[in-house]
Amino acid sequence: MVASSKRSSEMRPKRHFLDPRRWHAEEGDAGLMIILILQASVMFIVAPLAGASPFRTDVLELFRFGVAATAILIVNPSRLIAVSVGVTFVVPLLCAALLGTAQATQATHLINICGAIAFELTVCWTVARAAFDPGRINLHRIMGAVILYLYVGLIFASLYHLAEDVWRPAFSGLSTARSDTWSDLLYFSLGTLTSAGCGDILPVHPFVRGLSNLEAVIGQLYPATFLARLVTLEGAVTERRSRRRREE
Repeated sequence: MVASSKRSSEMRPKRHFLDPRRWHAEEGDAGLMIILILQASVMFIVAPLAGASPFRTDVLELFRFGVAATAILIVNPSRLIAVSVGVTFVVPLLCAALLGTAQATQATHLINICGAIAFELTVCWTVARAAFDPGRINLHRIMGAVILYLYVGLIFASLYHLAEDVWRPAFSGLSTARSDTWSDLLYFSLGTLTSAGCGDILPVHPFVRGLSNLEAVIGQLYPATFLARLVTLEGAVTERRSRRRREE
């Protein structure tokens, strides 16, 4: 018996410390919490202070790098997802570096925004696969659903940013400085998503009004249906486990 167990342990493939599959198996759910912390830091700390920080671009890219690394190494070990996250992270990073030089053009700015949208969608794909994989609904899975909800605000903010560049002016009440536009549009996006808008920024283009209406509908339906369902399932599992302990 001892010899057979030794042989089976020797035949079992050893996984390197940096193997993404090993990280996913051991820390996959915890990676969702890391992404949520980084995401909340960008949305509620870095972006609001963007206008006052001289290193706002560097800080934002540092947080985005943390999200990309977590998605690739911990949350999902798929090579396709790793390549997708890496490419959609590097492209807007290069464009952001070009925006500070004389070679920057309007096309560079548009590619930067489109690359950011692609990165956010790819991270959403990664988080959705991790949160909704077969398995017990736990707190980390609920965190994954919260991440997706907040990413709706980020994605729509980038879509508004793209619309403002294509159909200027698409909004009234925006800052005149281009560097502050994304921060203002994230503020508008979150206000629309949660129906807590203050009315200081308003969409004036018909297509942008349609986008804001769509975001408002998602913001009302998602927490009331999907997120509430996950919380209910997690509560039912916890109750069943508590009942078993009492019976034992």
